[in-house]
Amino acid sequence: MASYKETVIKTLIWRVIATIITIVTGWLVSGNWKFGLAIGGIDTLIKTVGYFSYERIWDKIKVGDKK
Repeated sequence: MASYKETVIKTLIWRVIATIITIVTGWLVSGNWKFGLAIGGIDTLIKTVGYFSYERIWDKIKVGDKK
């Protein structure tokens, strides 16, 4: 079982990577860095909470556990 600290660290590292991808994608699609930054910021807030919740819920599911 992953600790809360491990989950937080994993979440933050992934969000940095994913946010960069989202900002660059927003910029490439729109041609506007401000748009890319806005989308990246909103995306980061929503998906960080979602990912952390997903990890904690998944950790509680006992898939294949015979206990």
